[in-house]
Amino acid sequence: MNRVLRKRLLRELKSNFGRYLALILLIAMGIYMVVSMIGSSEVILQGTDRWQEQSCCEDGQFSVFVPLTDKELDVLSQKGTVIEPMFNLDIMTDHNKVLRLFRTREQIDRITLEEGRLAEKDGEAVLEKRFAACNGFHIGDTVKAGGAEFTVTGLGSVPDYDAPLRNLADSGIQSELFGLLFVTQDCYDRVCAMDGQRAQEYTYAYCLGRGISHDDLKEQIRRLNFDYTKVEDSYFQETIRDLLKERSEIEDGIADLQDGSQELSEGLVDLTDNSGKLCDGAETLFSAYLQQADAAVRAAGAPAPLTADNYGKQLDALIAATHSEDLRALKASLDAVAALRDGIAAYTEGADAAADGARALSSGMDDLSGGMEELLDEVFDLDIDNLTAFLRADENGRISAAAGDVVINKIGGIVAGIIVLILFAYVISVFIVHQIEQESSVIGALYALGVRKGNLLRHYITLPTIIAFLGAVIGAAIGFTPAGIGQQLMDSYHYYSLPDFDYVFPPYLLAYAFLMPPLISAAVNAIVIHKRLSQTALSLLRNEQHAGSYRQFRIRAKRFDRVFRIRQMIRELRSGITVLFGMYIALLVVLLGCNTYTLCTDVRDRNVADTRYGYMYLYKYPEEKAPAGSERAYVEGLKTEIGGYTLEVSVIGLEENSRYFDADPQKGKSKAVVNTSIHERLGCEIGDRVIFSDPAADTDYSFTVTGIANYSPGFTVFMDIRSMRELFGKDDDYYNAVFSDTALDIDEGRLYSVTTKGEIRQNASVFINIMTSFIVVLLAAGTIIFCVVMYLMLSVMIDRSAQGISLIKIFGYRPKEVRRLYLQGNFYIVAVGALICIPAAKLTIDAIYPIFISNVACGMRLSYPWYAYAGIYAAILLVYAAINVLLMRKINRITPAEVLKNRE
Repeated sequence: MNRVLRKRLLRELKSNFGRYLALILLIAMGIYMVVSMIGSSEVILQGTDRWQEQSCCEDGQFSVFVPLTDKELDVLSQKGTVIEPMFNLDIMTDHNKVLRLFRTREQIDRITLEEGRLAEKDGEAVLEKRFAACNGFHIGDTVKAGGAEFTVTGLGSVPDYDAPLRNLADSGIQSELFGLLFVTQDCYDRVCAMDGQRAQEYTYAYCLGRGISHDDLKEQIRRLNFDYTKVEDSYFQETIRDLLKERSEIEDGIADLQDGSQELSEGLVDLTDNSGKLCDGAETLFSAYLQQADAAVRAAGAPAPLTADNYGKQLDALIAATHSEDLRALKASLDAVAALRDGIAAYTEGADAAADGARALSSGMDDLSGGMEELLDEVFDLDIDNLTAFLRADENGRISAAAGDVVINKIGGIVAGIIVLILFAYVISVFIVHQIEQESSVIGALYALGVRKGNLLRHYITLPTIIAFLGAVIGAAIGFTPAGIGQQLMDSYHYYSLPDFDYVFPPYLLAYAFLMPPLISAAVNAIVIHKRLSQTALSLLRNEQHAGSYRQFRIRAKRFDRVFRIRQMIRELRSGITVLFGMYIALLVVLLGCNTYTLCTDVRDRNVADTRYGYMYLYKYPEEKAPAGSERAYVEGLKTEIGGYTLEVSVIGLEENSRYFDADPQKGKSKAVVNTSIHERLGCEIGDRVIFSDPAADTDYSFTVTGIANYSPGFTVFMDIRSMRELFGKDDDYYNAVFSDTALDIDEGRLYSVTTKGEIRQNASVFINIMTSFIVVLLAAGTIIFCVVMYLMLSVMIDRSAQGISLIKIFGYRPKEVRRLYLQGNFYIVAVGALICIPAAKLTIDAIYPIFISNVACGMRLSYPWYAYAGIYAAILLVYAAINVLLMRKINRITPAEVLKNRE
């Protein structure tokens, strides 16, 4: 009996070849779609992991003002930490393109060659592959840049620049304008020493040792001794001078006071050293003059000699006795000389006291200078260390950028895979139920002949399971080839700087592709067939059907064909619902692709339309005054978490009446205006509170939403610039960004980055460019799946009506009339059902779509224009019209003898 059953398999396949072919196509397309999307994502994800391991990708990098000494590197390299210099210099080519010059890496972030070899001597170089591809460079070509010539010996890529961004703040990759060049150490030193070159960046890459964290290393770098006067950057020194200007004025004033007190002390000391001589001279002068006076008065008859103590009395007595004017003049002269002597004595005593005071003053100024230094250190605490930047690998936008982007594809593939599995199970279940109903009498006869239920179960499971496995093999075989995975990889390879990764075959994807379709087929068949085979042999022979449960009612229509179509639709309501559910599931795949296309184009268009400025300059060292014609702003970066991913949030402080942003932030440290992207993704409304964080400072910032700005690029928050300065502890006139309509004359050494509207326009298209293959696969595969599902579902409806169609033909109805009675009713089901299924599928996809973009800081406007819905609806009707032609052929093959079957 088993042999008889096996022969029936071939007959069954032959008689329903079209239906089984459609089922194979359905499964193959579904598996192809899932395998190509998930498989390509796994190639990038696993390939990136292997590449980073083989090339010893950094754990992070840091930049310093002054190169570290060997002793300092030894200190930082304790406990197994590996640190390698990654000094670099930007040089211009003859065509105004920028090449970043590195020496060949030895330990960390080693080059992976696409072709050629490493540079071995001066003048040779390895060129980054994307720059080479965009500018037509090949092995053996000569690159002229920075006043030097380099012969290209190899093309390759490095893991710390898989997204070759010139600046981390750049909005997109521009490989036609920026690339990397790797040369020998001697060549690098020679180019750096050439006149006219810019200052090189002192960057170090590190791989952490055991037990060392990023924070540990960062703190060790900060503790290193640093003399900021050795920094070569003139703008840095200018900034330091500005910061220390007031301190310098105070220090200069104290120094002048100290010098003056010292000079005064030294002068008074010199004076006191000669005060004795001065007093002795005055005493000698007085004594000599007194002797002369004594000789004169003795000649006049003075009774006693003149002394310093008695000359006044004696001369007064003589003047009274003689009334001599000469004696009176002599006395006056002696008084004057005595007064001079006494004055000099008093003066020298004062000079000694002044000298003592000057010495005390000088000593006090020394104490003041020392105390003032401590006070100034507290007031003007610069807290400057050698570290200019510290960036962990997981925060570096250049590392693992491609892997981060394909996560969307992987999530989309997983969701599509779930939808496809549901669709498989549904279609197969409907297919099998119909087959069992058709072969009910055969099954009853086999039961009557003694065939056991287990044998029949295996028989009816076999062919659908083989068909499902065959479709899975075909879909997986195409999916794992360049036509599947390879095509999906092209978008990543043409945008990011990646080596050609080997294809991978994840076990879970292999199991999904090869095992899930046949397992689902076997499981669904087993469940459905087991229920049907539980009937008695007589019931199966008679092909007894359960009566419909719909209520009998009168139809107010005069035409027979209209009444018939209405009753036929009601009678086959279950089959109609089956068709609509299949339509809904298939539309989920199509609308997933449509949503992705809508999002990408919306991001592209709105980013350009909302960017009003022509140029944005982000300062490293702001000028005292902003350039004329520009608008100042203050920019800070915070973080927010969505779906397990940490995303960047730009906080922009604006002055009143900004020309470039549709935002009017209120004053207040906790008040902010959010842009439309945050509004759409986080769902925040005016009055709500939003919290963003600064992981580096371990600080959270809470804001009350006071408005929603019509600005879509990235996640952006706007604040009043004065309130923002107060919040982040900046000076009253601080700014670090300017916006303008035209290019400004700002020295590049002052800037972190320059963003132009042209770059934004170019980079806005990147999103849709790298998602093109994803969108095409979803739309193409989804459309094919939709057509196949519609054909299978409607075909089942026709098969269920085969006896009625046969009977109608016996009554003499022509094919056109038969089509009107049976297919036109199906048209109404499809037409009305599409009006329900399209919005239902759209709502479902919109609800789950945030999962796909949880790692992207962008808005989420997924609404379609009215004509898009009209187009989808029209496409469904066109698909039905095409399927209608095939179904009409099927109706034409139904003979009047069909009604005589299954009749006792």
